[in-house]
Amino acid sequence: MTEPDAIRSWFPQDKPATAAQEGKYGLADHLRALAGDVLMLDSSHVPADDLAEAERLLAAARAHIAGLATVRGSGGLFGSDDDFSLFERSPFSGRCNALATPMTVTFEDELTRAHATYGDAYEGPPGSVHGGHVMGAFDDLLGVAQAASGTAGFTGTLSVRMVARTPLHKRIDYEAGVQEQAGRKVIAWGKAYCDGVLLAEASGIFIVPREGLHAMIQAEPDAKA
Repeated sequence: MTEPDAIRSWFPQDKPATAAQEGKYGLADHLRALAGDVLMLDSSHVPADDLAEAERLLAAARAHIAGLATVRGSGGLFGSDDDFSLFERSPFSGRCNALATPMTVTFEDELTRAHATYGDAYEGPPGSVHGGHVMGAFDDLLGVAQAASGTAGFTGTLSVRMVARTPLHKRIDYEAGVQEQAGRKVIAWGKAYCDGVLLAEASGIFIVPREGLHAMIQAEPDAKA
């Protein structure tokens, strides 16, 4: 992986998807929908034979995918020139990650904007997104916002104030930015809205590694703040 491409892994510099990546997006979309469909099955009314047949079909699909070329092993996703970007792998904004909604991120001058619609698989309180996921989305968003400023660190602290419930199946709009940078600390903020109504707001402190940004690019698991 070249250094400019490695930087793109942490600093949000997106590039057009390849045809193969578009195919991965389609698979991830089906898996997201499938997670919600399986969750909402009525186990007291669906015949066991129907469930067994569905499981057989899914097992066959999984076996087919497992037989294709993967990036497991040395480097993992970081060893792939196309798939290592945060916008591909993130569990919140990753287009290839079926665990992600995904949150779509755009940039407007110094402001980072995003939007997402959460399905049934993200439910906590009835009809609402689980609070843990609300907070996790802010961690991802503020991390992108501080990286977009040109200086990035690891999450030190994250504070989220829940103003109102975050509804399922409705577009949630986000905005975020950097409040200030003091030495190795980058202080970022974020807000979430639905139909113009404030749902939650967050502030976070990100710490640039002592080793500098190179440690972020290398993603060393033992790098200390």
